[in-house]
Amino acid sequence: MQEFIESVEPYEQIQLMGTQKRSLFKRMMAGPSAFFNNMFGTIGQGSTLLYGSRDPGFIPKDGNGGTIRLKGEFAASWLGLQIPLQQLYAYDFCYPLSSVVDALAESDISGLTDIYIAGTKGKNNLSLNPVAKSMRKLLLQPNPLQTWEQFRGQQVVYKKVFGFCPVLPIVPEGFGPEDATSMVNLPPWLFEAVPTGDLIYASNIQGIVKEYKVTVMGKSFTLQSDQVFILEDSFVQNYKRNYLLPQSRLVGLDMAVSNICAAMEADNVLLRKKGPLGFISHEPPASSISGHLPMQPREKKRLQNALQQYGMGWDQFQYVISRTPTRWNPMSYNVKELGTKETILAGARAICQRFKYPFVLFEDSDATFSNQESAHKKLFDTNVVPNNTRDMSKYNAFFKLLESNCKIMTDYSHLAVFQEDALNEGRARAYRDQGLQIEYLNDIITKNQWLEQLDMEMIGPEGDKLYSQSAGKLLSDQQKADQIKAANDQMNATNQNQPTK
Repeated sequence: MQEFIESVEPYEQIQLMGTQKRSLFKRMMAGPSAFFNNMFGTIGQGSTLLYGSRDPGFIPKDGNGGTIRLKGEFAASWLGLQIPLQQLYAYDFCYPLSSVVDALAESDISGLTDIYIAGTKGKNNLSLNPVAKSMRKLLLQPNPLQTWEQFRGQQVVYKKVFGFCPVLPIVPEGFGPEDATSMVNLPPWLFEAVPTGDLIYASNIQGIVKEYKVTVMGKSFTLQSDQVFILEDSFVQNYKRNYLLPQSRLVGLDMAVSNICAAMEADNVLLRKKGPLGFISHEPPASSISGHLPMQPREKKRLQNALQQYGMGWDQFQYVISRTPTRWNPMSYNVKELGTKETILAGARAICQRFKYPFVLFEDSDATFSNQESAHKKLFDTNVVPNNTRDMSKYNAFFKLLESNCKIMTDYSHLAVFQEDALNEGRARAYRDQGLQIEYLNDIITKNQWLEQLDMEMIGPEGDKLYSQSAGKLLSDQQKADQIKAANDQMNATNQNQPTK
C-alpha cells in the first residue's frame, strides 16, 4: 500500500480499473486504518489523485454552462506532507505557502554572487586566476535554459518545499569538477538515494549512498554519489527515505495547509452560491384541505437541475421561473461566523514561523515603515544570508575552489537594509584607522602592521620599517608631538561632523 501511495503511476492507472476495483479503491481511501482525509479540499480533486490525467477543476468552464466546477470523481485524500508529491501540490494549491517560498527566493537572488580570493572578506577582492574565470563563466549561465538568478531561485524553492535540492554539474569525461560545462537542478520529488546499508560506520558519502536515481520526462538516470551535491534546508533526515535525504519543513504543517485550502474553498462556494440562503417547498393550492404536499424525488431533481441555470455568472439567469407552485423559505446565515479570513491568516502565520519569514512582511496592513525595515533586516540576518553562506560552502567544497585560493560568495552589502550597517562600519573603520595612524607616527607599529589590522594587502619589506626609519631620519620629539596632535585634531573633527540619529 505504501508503494501505491508514493508512486505517481497508480493514480493514473486507476482510470483503467474495473467497477469492482474502483469501488474497492474508494473504500481503501476512506478506511479508518489509513491516514487519509481531506488535504486540499475539492480544489485538489481530480489532480491530487489523478494529476495530469484529469481536469483539476480550475479551468473556468465545465462544459455544462457553468463557470467553475470543483467536483472531482474521487474524494480528495490526505496523504500527508511527508510525501514529496504532496509537497509539490501544497506549493501549487496553497498560495500563502508559495508566496513565502517565492519571497525567500527573491531575497536570496538579490545578492551579488561572484568568485573572490580565499581568506578575504570579498567585496573588492575578486579572484582573477584561471579557475575563478572558468567558474565565473559557469555561474553566469549555468545551463542553456537558465541564468544564475533563475537557477539559484529554483534551488531555493526546491530547498524550501522539499527540504533539499540535488545539483548535477555536467563534467566532461576525464576532467575535474572545476571544469564543469553546465549545471542542472534535479527535481527532488523524482530523486531517490539508494543506500549501501552502512549508515553508521561509513567514513564518506560513497560508503552511505550507493547511487542516486532520477526519472525525468520518462527517462531514468543513475548517478554516482560523487557526481551530485545536495543543498539542504533541514537539520533532520527523513526516516521515510532511508535517512539519506533531508526532511521538508512542510512536515508538521499538514493542518495549516489543509485549513487554508478548506477556507479558500469555502470562500469560493459562498461567493458563488451565497451559502444556505433558504429552501424551496411545495406550495399547495389555496382550496386544498390536505395541507402541504411533499415534493417527489423526481420533482426535486428537476428543480435542482433547473436552478443550476441561475446565478451570478455571465451565462446564467438571474430570475427563477417555476412551472409549478413553490414557496421560498428564507434562512438567516452569518457568513462572518465561518471565520475563513481568520483561518487563512492563522495558517499563513504558522507557515511564516516555520520558514522563519517575518509575518509583518506577509500581512502588512498594520505594518509601519520602521517595523518593516527591522523585519527585512532580521530576515536577511537570520535566514537569507546564513542559508546562502551554507549553500556556497557546498559549492566551494564540490568544485575544490579553496585549493585554487578562491571561493564563491554572495555579497548583500549593497542592499538598503544593510546601508545603516555600512555607515556604522565606515565610522568604526575611520576611528580605527586614525588610532592606528597615531600608533604608527609614534613608532609603535610599522606600516605593514597597520595594513594588516585593516585586512589589507601589505607592501613588502619597506613596510616593515617604523615611521621615523622610513622617513630617512629620526624625528625630534617636537615633530612627533606636532604630527600626533594633527592626527588627534582630525579624529575630533570627524567625530563632530558625524550626523546624529
